[in-house]
Amino acid sequence: MPFTSPPSLRRAAAAAVVVMSIVPVVGARADLPGQLGANVAKDRALRGAIGGDSRQINRFQARIDDLRQRLAGLQQSVDAEEGELRRLQDELRSARSRLARLRLQSTRDDRVLAQQLVGQYETPRADLVSVLLQSHGFAELLERANGLKAVADQNAAVTRRVRDVRASVTVQARRLAELEVRQAQITQSALTQRDEVDQIRIELINRQYGFKQARATKAAKLQALRADRSTLRKRLAALQATAAASVPGSGAAGSGPGLPPGGAPPFLPHGGPYGLFLAAGTNYAVGDEPRIAARLDFMGKALHLHLVGLSGYRSPQHSVEVGGFANDPHTRGQASDTPGLEGVPEGTLNRYGITRPFAGAAEADHVQLVGSA
Repeated sequence: MPFTSPPSLRRAAAAAVVVMSIVPVVGARADLPGQLGANVAKDRALRGAIGGDSRQINRFQARIDDLRQRLAGLQQSVDAEEGELRRLQDELRSARSRLARLRLQSTRDDRVLAQQLVGQYETPRADLVSVLLQSHGFAELLERANGLKAVADQNAAVTRRVRDVRASVTVQARRLAELEVRQAQITQSALTQRDEVDQIRIELINRQYGFKQARATKAAKLQALRADRSTLRKRLAALQATAAASVPGSGAAGSGPGLPPGGAPPFLPHGGPYGLFLAAGTNYAVGDEPRIAARLDFMGKALHLHLVGLSGYRSPQHSVEVGGFANDPHTRGQASDTPGLEGVPEGTLNRYGITRPFAGAAEADHVQLVGSA
């Protein structure tokens, strides 16, 4: 006759099988919220870094815009200086032409003066006595005297013109040299200023480009993190449903008994696999945060969920840095980002006085008190 175990032994064996089957599920589920928490923390850090890069890019852009305005002002100055250069170049051409004419005139006058001097040297100099003795009458005397005076006046005029032309040549040559120096100074000044501003602008653009590349790399990492987080949430939801259906007394997947008549007991940090576990550096002491923590902890223990309190109250500045905004529910102490409850239906959350106010997978772990959304 085959041996038949008593009913009590069969029930004990079945319970052992259930427990043994739950252990790996519980272990895997306890690890998944940790992975989700780490993923969200990296997400937050990357968003903060991307925000920092964007601020740096904007600061560089502001400086680049200032430099562009400065370049526009410099261009106006350069245009004015180029106009001055054109005027100087016209003046230089006129000065060179006048100098050439003066030098040509000076050469001719020097030649005439030389010829006169040679003629005077070769021709005996007539004096008044000779003129008186050689003249035949008073009329001839006056004619010869006037001729002598005319020769003397011509010699003096040629001498003065040669002296004046030489002086004009000297003055014009000096003016020409000054204009050439001024032209070189204006040209060098304009080029130097424009080159300096261009160099600064190019350096800023290069540095801005570096931040843009870094931001693009971080954005790609952020996209990969979010894809990984979506996968982790799906796995966690499936494990939570399996665990909830397997644990005696827990009810159907995602249901649970709801809040007790007196409400959830105050939250106290604890050990164990289920309930709420606050991440380091989080603040659940402001506004509605204590009641949110109490209800999450009670729900986690009732449904055998490992919930991570990743973000409770945040300052406006910190909220902006991690991708929120300066007046979001976290800054008023009215919200919690809680990896581990993504697979819990909205109806079950409501039974514990919690709601998920925003739709979409990215907000599946964001909860608030019922009536505060």
